Amino acid sequence: MKKIAVIGSINIDYFVECSTLPKFGETVFGDNFFMNFGGKGANQAVAASRLGGDVTLFGSIGNDEQKQVLLNHFKAENVNIEHLNIVDGVSTGAAFIQLYKGDNRIIITPGANQYTNGLYTKQVKDQLMNYDIFLFQLETPISMLEYLIPLLHKEGKTIILDPAPAVKLPEDVLSKISYLTPNEYEVQEVISHSSNEEQIMAEYPQKLIMTCGKNGVKYHNGERVIRLSARMAEAVDTTGAGDTFTGAFAVALAEGKPFEECLRYGIFAGSLAVTKKGAQSGMPYKYEMEELLQEG
Repeated sequence: MKKIAVIGSINIDYFVECSTLPKFGETVFGDNFFMNFGGKGANQAVAASRLGGDVTLFGSIGNDEQKQVLLNHFKAENVNIEHLNIVDGVSTGAAFIQLYKGDNRIIITPGANQYTNGLYTKQVKDQLMNYDIFLFQLETPISMLEYLIPLLHKEGKTIILDPAPAVKLPEDVLSKISYLTPNEYEVQEVISHSSNEEQIMAEYPQKLIMTCGKNGVKYHNGERVIRLSARMAEAVDTTGAGDTFTGAFAVALAEGKPFEECLRYGIFAGSLAVTKKGAQSGMPYKYEMEELLQEG
Protein backbone atom coordinates (compact mmCIF):
# COMPACT_ATOMS: atom_id res chain seq x y z
CA MET A 1 0.00 0.00 0.00
CA LYS A 2 1.18 3.52 -0.78
CA LYS A 3 1.97 5.83 2.14
CA ILE A 4 -0.31 8.79 2.89
CA ALA A 5 0.78 12.16 4.31
CA VAL A 6 -1.89 14.55 5.55
CA ILE A 7 -0.72 18.16 5.91
CA GLY A 8 -3.26 20.34 7.63
CA SER A 9 -5.22 21.60 10.59
CA ILE A 10 -5.72 20.11 14.03
CA ASN A 11 -8.52 21.42 16.28
CA ILE A 12 -10.58 20.74 19.33
CA ASP A 13 -14.26 21.02 18.36
CA TYR A 14 -16.89 22.52 20.68
CA PHE A 15 -20.45 21.54 19.75
CA VAL A 16 -23.79 23.04 20.70
CA GLU A 17 -26.99 21.30 19.59
CA CYS A 18 -30.03 23.55 19.35
CA SER A 19 -33.62 23.41 18.16
CA THR A 20 -33.80 27.21 17.75
CA LEU A 21 -31.34 29.38 15.83
CA PRO A 22 -30.62 32.64 17.69
CA LYS A 23 -31.04 35.95 15.91
CA PHE A 24 -28.39 38.66 16.29
CA GLY A 25 -28.42 39.87 19.89
CA GLU A 26 -30.71 37.04 21.01
CA THR A 27 -29.96 34.40 23.66
CA VAL A 28 -31.56 30.96 23.38
CA PHE A 29 -31.18 27.70 25.28
CA GLY A 30 -29.18 24.93 23.66
CA ASP A 31 -30.18 21.28 23.90
CA ASN A 32 -26.75 19.72 24.40
CA PHE A 33 -23.02 20.52 24.56
CA PHE A 34 -20.05 18.25 23.89
CA MET A 35 -16.42 18.39 22.79
CA ASN A 36 -14.65 16.34 20.17
CA PHE A 37 -11.50 16.16 18.06
CA GLY A 38 -11.46 18.01 14.74
CA GLY A 39 -9.59 20.09 12.19
CA LYS A 40 -9.84 19.08 8.57
CA GLY A 41 -6.29 17.74 8.49
CA ALA A 42 -6.76 15.62 11.61
CA ASN A 43 -10.18 14.51 10.35
CA GLN A 44 -8.75 13.25 7.07
CA ALA A 45 -5.87 11.50 8.84
CA VAL A 46 -8.19 9.67 11.25
CA ALA A 47 -10.62 8.76 8.45
CA ALA A 48 -7.83 7.27 6.35
CA SER A 49 -6.23 5.46 9.30
CA ARG A 50 -9.49 3.85 10.44
CA LEU A 51 -9.91 2.47 6.93
CA GLY A 52 -6.49 0.83 7.00
CA GLY A 53 -4.32 3.55 5.50
CA ASP A 54 -0.64 4.04 6.37
CA VAL A 55 -1.03 7.65 7.55
CA THR A 56 1.28 10.33 8.90
CA LEU A 57 -0.10 13.69 10.03
CA PHE A 58 1.94 16.86 9.56
CA GLY A 59 0.53 19.85 11.43
CA SER A 60 0.79 22.11 14.46
CA ILE A 61 -0.70 22.19 17.96
CA GLY A 62 -0.15 24.51 20.89
CA ASN A 63 2.03 23.58 23.85
CA ASP A 64 -1.07 23.89 26.03
CA GLU A 65 -3.50 21.82 28.09
CA GLN A 66 -4.81 20.14 24.94
CA LYS A 67 -1.43 18.83 23.79
CA GLN A 68 -1.26 15.52 25.65
CA VAL A 69 -4.93 14.83 25.01
CA LEU A 70 -4.30 15.13 21.27
CA LEU A 71 -1.07 13.11 21.33
CA ASN A 72 -2.86 10.28 23.14
CA HIS A 73 -5.76 10.49 20.71
CA PHE A 74 -3.62 10.19 17.58
CA LYS A 75 -1.70 7.30 19.10
CA ALA A 76 -4.99 5.51 19.78
CA GLU A 77 -6.08 6.16 16.19
CA ASN A 78 -2.82 4.71 14.82
CA VAL A 79 -1.89 8.02 13.14
CA ASN A 80 1.88 8.66 12.94
CA ILE A 81 2.67 12.07 14.51
CA GLU A 82 6.46 11.90 14.78
CA HIS A 83 6.79 15.12 12.74
CA LEU A 84 4.10 17.11 14.56
CA ASN A 85 4.95 20.78 15.23
CA ILE A 86 4.36 21.79 18.88
CA VAL A 87 4.32 25.57 19.25
CA ASP A 88 4.95 27.50 22.48
CA GLY A 89 2.87 30.51 23.45
CA VAL A 90 -0.12 29.81 21.24
CA SER A 91 -3.35 27.85 21.67
CA THR A 92 -4.33 24.73 19.78
CA GLY A 93 -6.83 25.46 17.01
CA ALA A 94 -10.52 25.40 17.92
CA ALA A 95 -13.83 25.11 16.08
CA PHE A 96 -17.20 26.18 17.46
CA ILE A 97 -19.99 24.22 15.83
CA GLN A 98 -23.73 24.81 16.00
CA LEU A 99 -25.85 21.78 15.12
CA TYR A 100 -29.40 22.44 13.96
CA LYS A 101 -31.66 19.76 12.48
CA GLY A 102 -28.72 17.66 11.29
CA ASP A 103 -26.91 20.57 9.62
CA ASN A 104 -24.09 22.73 10.94
CA ARG A 105 -22.59 26.21 11.16
CA ILE A 106 -18.89 26.49 12.06
CA ILE A 107 -16.56 29.22 13.34
CA ILE A 108 -12.84 28.39 13.42
CA THR A 109 -10.02 30.03 15.39
CA PRO A 110 -6.76 28.87 13.74
CA GLY A 111 -4.40 29.11 16.73
CA ALA A 112 -1.34 26.92 16.15
CA ASN A 113 -2.56 25.94 12.67
CA GLN A 114 -1.08 29.22 11.42
CA TYR A 115 2.34 27.64 12.05
CA THR A 116 1.73 24.85 9.54
CA ASN A 117 3.36 27.16 7.03
CA GLY A 118 6.16 27.26 4.48
CA LEU A 119 8.84 27.45 7.18
CA TYR A 120 7.57 24.27 8.87
CA THR A 121 7.26 22.34 5.61
CA LYS A 122 10.78 23.40 4.60
CA GLN A 123 12.00 21.83 7.83
CA VAL A 124 10.24 18.51 7.10
CA LYS A 125 10.64 18.55 3.29
CA ASP A 126 13.07 15.63 3.16
CA GLN A 127 10.77 13.47 5.30
CA LEU A 128 7.77 14.38 3.16
CA MET A 129 9.40 12.97 0.05
CA ASN A 130 9.06 9.48 1.57
CA TYR A 131 5.27 9.58 1.03
CA ASP A 132 3.20 8.88 -2.07
CA ILE A 133 -0.23 10.49 -1.58
CA PHE A 134 -0.70 13.94 -0.04
CA LEU A 135 -3.88 15.43 1.40
CA PHE A 136 -4.31 19.19 1.89
CA GLN A 137 -7.09 21.54 3.00
CA LEU A 138 -7.32 25.33 3.38
CA GLU A 139 -7.34 25.72 7.17
CA THR A 140 -3.58 26.33 7.05
CA PRO A 141 -1.69 29.16 5.28
CA ILE A 142 -2.02 29.22 1.48
CA SER A 143 1.67 30.13 1.29
CA MET A 144 2.50 26.60 2.47
CA LEU A 145 0.60 25.07 -0.47
CA GLU A 146 2.20 27.50 -2.91
CA TYR A 147 5.63 26.40 -1.70
CA LEU A 148 5.08 22.67 -1.31
CA ILE A 149 2.69 21.63 -4.10
CA PRO A 150 5.10 22.49 -6.97
CA LEU A 151 7.82 20.43 -5.26
CA LEU A 152 5.51 17.43 -4.83
CA HIS A 153 4.22 17.75 -8.38
CA LYS A 154 7.79 17.74 -9.71
CA GLU A 155 8.40 14.48 -7.82
CA GLY A 156 5.30 12.87 -9.36
CA LYS A 157 3.35 12.64 -6.09
CA THR A 158 -0.44 12.28 -5.94
CA ILE A 159 -1.89 15.51 -4.52
CA ILE A 160 -5.46 15.79 -3.18
CA LEU A 161 -6.85 19.15 -2.09
CA ASP A 162 -10.15 19.63 -0.27
CA PRO A 163 -10.50 23.41 -0.79
CA ALA A 164 -12.30 24.39 2.41
CA PRO A 165 -12.79 26.99 3.71
CA ALA A 166 -13.13 28.06 0.09
CA VAL A 167 -10.84 30.71 -1.38
CA LYS A 168 -9.81 31.35 -4.97
CA LEU A 169 -6.71 29.38 -5.91
CA PRO A 170 -4.10 30.46 -8.45
CA GLU A 171 -4.04 28.46 -11.67
CA ASP A 172 -0.41 27.55 -11.03
CA VAL A 173 -1.54 25.63 -7.93
CA LEU A 174 -4.65 24.14 -9.55
CA SER A 175 -2.66 22.80 -12.49
CA LYS A 176 -0.39 20.80 -10.19
CA ILE A 177 -3.10 19.17 -8.07
CA SER A 178 -4.08 15.59 -8.93
CA TYR A 179 -7.59 15.75 -7.43
CA LEU A 180 -9.66 18.70 -6.21
CA THR A 181 -12.67 17.84 -4.00
CA PRO A 182 -14.87 20.92 -3.37
CA ASN A 183 -18.52 20.65 -2.45
CA GLU A 184 -21.14 22.08 -4.79
CA TYR A 185 -21.10 25.46 -3.03
CA GLU A 186 -17.32 25.89 -3.10
CA VAL A 187 -16.59 25.38 -6.80
CA GLN A 188 -17.22 28.95 -7.98
CA GLU A 189 -15.29 30.32 -4.99
CA VAL A 190 -12.23 28.16 -5.63
CA ILE A 191 -11.91 28.42 -9.41
CA SER A 192 -11.75 31.93 -10.88
CA HIS A 193 -14.07 31.41 -13.81
CA SER A 194 -17.15 32.93 -15.45
CA SER A 195 -18.37 29.68 -17.00
CA ASN A 196 -21.17 27.53 -15.63
CA GLU A 197 -20.59 24.47 -13.49
CA GLU A 198 -20.53 21.92 -16.31
CA GLN A 199 -18.04 23.95 -18.36
CA ILE A 200 -15.76 24.28 -15.35
CA MET A 201 -15.88 20.54 -14.75
CA ALA A 202 -15.08 19.87 -18.41
CA GLU A 203 -11.86 21.86 -18.03
CA TYR A 204 -10.69 19.60 -15.19
CA PRO A 205 -11.63 16.05 -16.30
CA GLN A 206 -11.09 13.38 -13.63
CA LYS A 207 -9.49 16.04 -11.46
CA LEU A 208 -12.41 18.14 -10.23
CA ILE A 209 -14.57 15.92 -7.99
CA MET A 210 -17.63 17.75 -6.74
CA THR A 211 -19.21 16.37 -3.58
CA CYS A 212 -22.95 17.04 -3.35
CA GLY A 213 -23.96 15.63 0.04
CA LYS A 214 -27.06 13.45 -0.21
CA ASN A 215 -26.91 13.82 -4.01
CA GLY A 216 -23.60 12.00 -4.29
CA VAL A 217 -20.59 13.03 -6.38
CA LYS A 218 -20.05 14.51 -9.85
CA TYR A 219 -17.00 14.56 -12.12
CA HIS A 220 -16.25 14.92 -15.84
CA ASN A 221 -14.76 11.89 -17.59
CA GLY A 222 -13.48 13.85 -20.60
CA GLU A 223 -16.70 13.39 -22.56
CA ARG A 224 -19.54 14.16 -20.15
CA VAL A 225 -20.44 14.75 -16.51
CA ILE A 226 -20.78 11.53 -14.51
CA ARG A 227 -23.04 11.47 -11.45
CA LEU A 228 -22.55 8.82 -8.79
CA SER A 229 -25.49 8.50 -6.44
CA ALA A 230 -25.13 8.70 -2.68
CA ARG A 231 -26.10 5.85 -0.40
CA MET A 232 -29.23 6.80 1.53
CA ALA A 233 -28.60 7.40 5.23
CA GLU A 234 -30.36 9.23 8.05
CA ALA A 235 -28.12 12.21 8.79
CA VAL A 236 -27.49 12.94 12.47
CA ASP A 237 -24.46 15.20 11.99
CA THR A 238 -22.85 16.13 8.66
CA THR A 239 -19.69 17.54 10.28
CA GLY A 240 -16.65 15.76 8.84
CA ALA A 241 -18.51 13.96 6.06
CA GLY A 242 -16.43 15.62 3.36
CA ASP A 243 -13.21 14.82 5.24
CA THR A 244 -14.33 11.19 5.54
CA PHE A 245 -14.95 11.07 1.78
CA THR A 246 -11.49 12.48 1.03
CA GLY A 247 -9.72 10.21 3.51
CA ALA A 248 -11.49 7.13 2.15
CA PHE A 249 -10.81 8.19 -1.45
CA ALA A 250 -7.09 8.47 -0.60
CA VAL A 251 -7.02 5.00 0.97
CA ALA A 252 -8.67 3.47 -2.08
CA LEU A 253 -6.10 5.19 -4.31
CA ALA A 254 -3.32 3.90 -2.05
CA GLU A 255 -4.68 0.38 -2.53
CA GLY A 256 -4.60 0.81 -6.32
CA LYS A 257 -8.35 0.71 -6.91
CA PRO A 258 -9.77 2.13 -10.19
CA PHE A 259 -10.81 5.80 -10.11
CA GLU A 260 -14.58 5.33 -10.01
CA GLU A 261 -14.30 2.59 -7.40
CA CYS A 262 -12.26 5.01 -5.26
CA LEU A 263 -15.08 7.54 -5.55
CA ARG A 264 -17.72 5.01 -4.55
CA TYR A 265 -15.61 3.96 -1.57
CA GLY A 266 -15.50 7.59 -0.46
CA ILE A 267 -19.26 7.99 -0.94
CA PHE A 268 -20.02 4.90 1.16
CA ALA A 269 -17.65 6.04 3.92
CA GLY A 270 -19.26 9.47 4.01
CA SER A 271 -22.72 7.93 4.25
CA LEU A 272 -21.67 6.04 7.38
CA ALA A 273 -20.03 9.11 8.94
CA VAL A 274 -23.20 11.24 8.96
CA THR A 275 -25.12 8.70 11.06
CA LYS A 276 -23.16 9.58 14.23
CA LYS A 277 -22.31 12.80 16.07
CA GLY A 278 -18.88 14.41 15.82
CA ALA A 279 -16.41 14.88 12.99
CA GLN A 280 -14.05 12.06 13.95
CA SER A 281 -16.16 9.98 16.33
CA GLY A 282 -18.57 9.14 13.51
CA MET A 283 -15.92 8.06 11.03
CA PRO A 284 -16.22 4.39 10.03
CA TYR A 285 -13.69 1.64 10.62
CA LYS A 286 -12.54 -0.73 7.90
CA TYR A 287 -14.66 -3.62 9.20
CA GLU A 288 -17.79 -1.43 9.01
CA MET A 289 -17.02 -0.56 5.41
CA GLU A 290 -16.42 -4.20 4.54
CA GLU A 291 -19.81 -5.13 6.02
CA LEU A 292 -21.51 -2.30 4.14
CA LEU A 293 -19.89 -3.19 0.82
CA GLN A 294 -20.92 -6.83 1.24
CA GLU A 295 -24.51 -5.65 1.63
CA GLY A 296 -24.12 -3.76 -1.68
